[in-house]
Amino acid sequence: MLLRIFKYNATAGYLLIPLLTVIAWWPSLVSGSYQQMAFDLNPMPLYKLITGYFPHNSITSNIIAMLLVILSGFYLIRLNNKYLFIRERTLLPAFFFIVIVSSLTPLHRLNPAIIAMLFLFSAVDRLLASYKTERLSYSYFEAPFLIAVGSLFYFNLIWFIIIVWAALLILRPVIWREWIFSILGLTTPFVLFLATDYFINDSLEWSIGAIAGNFVARDAFMFIFLPEKIFLSFLLLLILFASRKIISSMPAMKVLSRKIFLLFFWIFAISMATFFVFKTANIELVIPASMPVAFLLSYYVLSKRKGFWPNLILWSIVAGMILLAWLPVIMRTTSSF
Repeated sequence: MLLRIFKYNATAGYLLIPLLTVIAWWPSLVSGSYQQMAFDLNPMPLYKLITGYFPHNSITSNIIAMLLVILSGFYLIRLNNKYLFIRERTLLPAFFFIVIVSSLTPLHRLNPAIIAMLFLFSAVDRLLASYKTERLSYSYFEAPFLIAVGSLFYFNLIWFIIIVWAALLILRPVIWREWIFSILGLTTPFVLFLATDYFINDSLEWSIGAIAGNFVARDAFMFIFLPEKIFLSFLLLLILFASRKIISSMPAMKVLSRKIFLLFFWIFAISMATFFVFKTANIELVIPASMPVAFLLSYYVLSKRKGFWPNLILWSIVAGMILLAWLPVIMRTTSSF
């Protein structure tokens, strides 16, 4: 049933995806509470600007965060419809992305990683658009520019500049000016930000301190407990099966599809490396990692000929999301008796 709804661009699918999101986010929307993370202690300037208008404990900020997650999921549908690397138009990428992100309740709040993802997705879109450009592509200025602007919300997005350089190797012939463009695109937002700060405050102390703090701050907050570990282990098992399937299918894929999935591997690898290497990184790295995972699992589910197993996978993920989202409410209710 679920597979039939999400496999095609059906009206029911477009309605069901936001409904599932609201169901998962409802306890957080009602409570208005949030869990503190490292980026709250040392916020980047654009994120600090936004939280000045939308405090973390307000229902407005939670609703904005939920809408950004839904918007990001539908952006993934647009990417596949535009480049058609999963072979057919489907709502599954939005389903997987939104359900994975919504399953982790610490992310049910306005946080810089959710905002930064729209910049990352736009950057990936620009990189993919460069594939058919015969001459010099200015996408390699635009994509790093978007990543740099996004990092002024969430600093750890800066490490995704690696996917720009990976795209230069995977999607393009060697054109040295495009490599120069990538450096210029990355540095321009920071130069503009520092110049603006100096013009307003006659000093760079605050801006330099905000950026430097993201290298030395430590995120000591723990968010992954046994229920989350079980759910993430199930996802990891699916990722392993899906990876095996896509590797065996690559020889039959179109050239662009192979290159896109290779680029998605880099996004996943950078997300994982950032999580394990940098002290300021925490559970919010699930958000960028969910992008390639959403496409990978969509391809895997669509490759199954029989409907039983794909539907079982979809229902299991939905059940896991709802259980993780409502478990704190269930525990509070039972403890009160």
